[in-house]
Amino acid sequence: MDIEKLIERTAAAKREQLAGLPCWDANIWLGRPAFFPLAQEVPPQELGPLLARYGCRGALVSHWDSVHLSAQDGNQALLDSAAALPDNVYTIWTGLPTMPREQSPLPGTGQPDLRLRGVRLFPQTHHFDLSPWVLAALCEWCGEHHLPLFLWHVEIRWSELQALAAAFPRLKVVIETQWQKILYQVRNLFSLLKACPNVLVESSNFIGQDHVSYLVRNFGSERLLYGSFLPMNDPYAAIGLVLDADISVQERENILGKNLERLIAEVRL
Repeated sequence: MDIEKLIERTAAAKREQLAGLPCWDANIWLGRPAFFPLAQEVPPQELGPLLARYGCRGALVSHWDSVHLSAQDGNQALLDSAAALPDNVYTIWTGLPTMPREQSPLPGTGQPDLRLRGVRLFPQTHHFDLSPWVLAALCEWCGEHHLPLFLWHVEIRWSELQALAAAFPRLKVVIETQWQKILYQVRNLFSLLKACPNVLVESSNFIGQDHVSYLVRNFGSERLLYGSFLPMNDPYAAIGLVLDADISVQERENILGKNLERLIAEVRL
């Protein structure tokens, strides 16, 4: 068989397989990408067509200004984009350890914004310890509203994260596999999943389908969230890891969409 025809048939079969799955993306970014000079910025008004193109029913979006400017700048940029976002798109704000009279907008006090569905921390970039004695107030606020906590694995110390997750067992903590592929840290990751049932993993830069299968067999499909890291990554890369893994249809449905839908539904505003 001609190799090009084989590729076309395989791609068509994968698209057909994906069409029947409830897909929700946990990792889309607005604003000018940091660290990725070739990535093209996604305008908020183009998110709807992009989600439809990749078969996504909804998404969580973040803003690059939170990384290369400040938490407040990124959160304000998300607020400014709200009118252009589709109804099925929600936001992840960037948080800091709460301080008196802190410049807003920041998560941690008062009522959450109506689109807010998660809080992300950058402890190394923003120069604070990932420790319960530093983050207790913010973690308690997130727990009160059932808002999950997101962290890039390149921003954490594993022992600090284990202590934080253990100190707040009702708080969902999502380890994101950005902005480097999670490879040499995978032993720490799987040990953390075993030690802390409230820790989940986001899949956008995971190692491969064999590790997806291993995670599902040992910890359950409910511990993995699909994320694309669009526009830096092609969503089909992370989708392919799930489609090619040795797991059941129900487990694929959980990873690609139902797990994130449940997290969003649990948020109390």
